[in-house]
Amino acid sequence: MDIVGTFDQILDFIERNRMWAGPIFGLLAFGESMVVLGVLIPATGIMIAAGALVGAGKLPLVDLWIGGALGAALGDGVSYWIGHRLGPSVHRLWPFSRHPELLAAAERLFGRWGWLGVVIGRFIGPLRASVPTVAGIAAMPKLTFQLANFGSAIVWIPILFFPGTVGAWAWDMVQRGDVLGGVGLGAALLAVVLGGILGWRRLVARLTVGRDAER
Repeated sequence: MDIVGTFDQILDFIERNRMWAGPIFGLLAFGESMVVLGVLIPATGIMIAAGALVGAGKLPLVDLWIGGALGAALGDGVSYWIGHRLGPSVHRLWPFSRHPELLAAAERLFGRWGWLGVVIGRFIGPLRASVPTVAGIAAMPKLTFQLANFGSAIVWIPILFFPGTVGAWAWDMVQRGDVLGGVGLGAALLAVVLGGILGWRRLVARLTVGRDAER
């Protein structure tokens, strides 16, 4: 299956049918955030690419933000419900049966940080749907979970958009003749993104290690 081609078709469709932008983006975020579906629907790439279209004024920011946040929160909510419903037997559920390290890492993160682990897990691709599932297994209070769930979903969408949106602004400046400004903005974006990636990887490494490993 040509994933890149499929993503291009989806972006082209929502660009030509802006009224469907929010609902389609919501479905993508739902699939990305739900246990099992998150492995089958790697939608993060298309969601980041949508940020460039937002920056170019071709897609509505508010519609995508609302649709994406609601879809992501709903996906995590279903993952939490599955964990709460099935309990420890979730370990026998694919993909955890094939990759038990995903659930183990989520258990370490949640066990140490609780509700904050739900927030952090939103920004770690492999753990995005695993941490809510673990929260359900642990019978985390529903209100506490939903506050962390919706709060992180609201912040997650603009962070995904940021690189593509600013990159589109930089390219627009170059096309309008402000080459120096466009290149400067692009260089600043690259520095921020690379610094963010390096810093985030270090933070994740510290947060997901077990207590014994830290001693």
